[in-house]
Amino acid sequence: MRRAGLLLLACLWMVGAAHGFERIEAAKGDWNASAPPTAGWTPVSLPDSWSTRWPGFDGVVWYRLRWLQDGAATGPQPLGLMLEYINMAGAVYLNGSMIGGDTQLEEPLARSWNLPRYWVVDPPLLRSGPNELLVRVSGLAAYQPGLGAVTLGAPAAVQSAFRESTLTRRVLPLLGIGLALAMGVMYGMLWLLRRSELTYGWFSLFSLLWVGYSFNYVALGTWPFASTEAFQRANHVALLASIACFVMFTLHFCELARPRSRRAVFIVTGVGIAALWLAPTAQLGAVRNAAVLTALFAYLASCALIIRHAFATRRLEVAVLAACLLLPVVAGVHDTLIFLEWMPGTRYYVALSSSATLLGISFVLTWRMVKSMRLVEHFNAELQQRVEQARQRLAEGLGRQHAAELVQTRLTERLNLVRDLHDGLGMTLSSHIHTLGNRGSEDDIALWALREVNDDLRLIIESSAFDDTDELSDLLVPLRHRSTRLLEAADIECRWRIAVEGCRLGGKRDLDFLRVLQEALANVLKHSGATRVEVHIEVADGQLRLVVRDNGHGFAGDGGASLPPSVGMGLQNMRARAARLGGTLDIRSDASGSEVTLNCPIQLGVPA
Repeated sequence: MRRAGLLLLACLWMVGAAHGFERIEAAKGDWNASAPPTAGWTPVSLPDSWSTRWPGFDGVVWYRLRWLQDGAATGPQPLGLMLEYINMAGAVYLNGSMIGGDTQLEEPLARSWNLPRYWVVDPPLLRSGPNELLVRVSGLAAYQPGLGAVTLGAPAAVQSAFRESTLTRRVLPLLGIGLALAMGVMYGMLWLLRRSELTYGWFSLFSLLWVGYSFNYVALGTWPFASTEAFQRANHVALLASIACFVMFTLHFCELARPRSRRAVFIVTGVGIAALWLAPTAQLGAVRNAAVLTALFAYLASCALIIRHAFATRRLEVAVLAACLLLPVVAGVHDTLIFLEWMPGTRYYVALSSSATLLGISFVLTWRMVKSMRLVEHFNAELQQRVEQARQRLAEGLGRQHAAELVQTRLTERLNLVRDLHDGLGMTLSSHIHTLGNRGSEDDIALWALREVNDDLRLIIESSAFDDTDELSDLLVPLRHRSTRLLEAADIECRWRIAVEGCRLGGKRDLDFLRVLQEALANVLKHSGATRVEVHIEVADGQLRLVVRDNGHGFAGDGGASLPPSVGMGLQNMRARAARLGGTLDIRSDASGSEVTLNCPIQLGVPA
């Protein structure tokens, strides 16, 4: 078992040695040279950036890679060949034959710095024994020119590595650009429709400017600019402006946007953009590095503010955004260190991780928009409920107003009718009563009838000023006043005891009760010969009780045969009205006086 393991390791070493490079060298060349130089070759390791070896060199560098291909017995086998990147542009030659390259090898240079390349090399291009791969690289010293890693091996294995490199260097950045563009357009439209939501506007501008910066990771040429330098200046201006918009978004999001802080952001951004655009070529590298460091510091400071805001507010959406910012922070620091050549490496991850920032901010803004929509829906429901309540109150108020107007109309008509009765019928009755009173006793029945009608008319006139909601005590006031005045004018002392608080009869029952009382007092005044009369009206045990007691000489019997005609008819009317009230009428009369008692059921406060 141990021997088999050693044999497997030996086979793997042989395969690696067969497909490994014996020597990798680099040499400077001319812009227009079509062949590599014969001298000046220097051993290098890949990936390589010649700016550290030949500072300030702008031009062409040739890379030469040699290896031994094992195929003496069966001939060379197909090989997979992958170049991770060429910075900036280049052409590839295998054993003297060109197998691929960029079309623009002079300014403006093609941009292959983030473009993996893959070939399957067939046996006709391969030799058994020594093989040579030449890569012509055109680059500028300010942009880390050089050659990335070169992989040589079995086609399937190399193709798998090529797919992985293409995914991270091309596909994911393109997806990130599409995501940023979609969010920039969507939230920009939201801001246009609602200008007061400045967080939407700054996030939209940040996303759109980030698209301009991220284009650097997928562009294959300098379009729309005429040179690599102009392209890079514009790219770093987009980076600085984008980070400035992110800072403004953070200030508004964390509710820290003050005039002084906004002015500081605008001033620093304006100075940085002017420096990037106007700096001489010789100083462009230093200015660019300062701008990148400033952008990184501003980005980290903004992330720190958002994380602090998350701890201060304890809101879910802010916590999600803070978590989404952790990955871009790490990626930003990593890429900046590589860009400044303070750390070895060739992979940049900020374009990939920026999607996390965009998704986090999008989540927060969408969450706030959904919360606002929920608040609006709740407000609409509450408003609708309040409108319905107001409508009901208005309807009730209008109903009460209509009822009051109807009552007022009835009262007006009633008063008009009362005036007509008083001025017309009342005057006629008074005239006839006066005439019959002067004729003698032969017209007692007619005189009584007229006086009865006159008294009823008085009650009707007096009660016309009241409605069904008035208490019985209020209705008794005018009758008590008039009766007391008449009785005292006839030297009859009148004593009243009334305890009917909260008692309401309503309708015709008021009038029937008052007529019974009025008739009883009229009999005392006209026929009893009394000197004192007592009137007791009270409510007890659900009964309304009326007692009229005098100290007169009384009258014989209560059937009415031996009574004066007017008294007999009055007693009959009193019994009829007591019956309509649902009660009983009891009349007692002897030589010591008379007593009239009326009992009828009543509910306090509720008209019967």
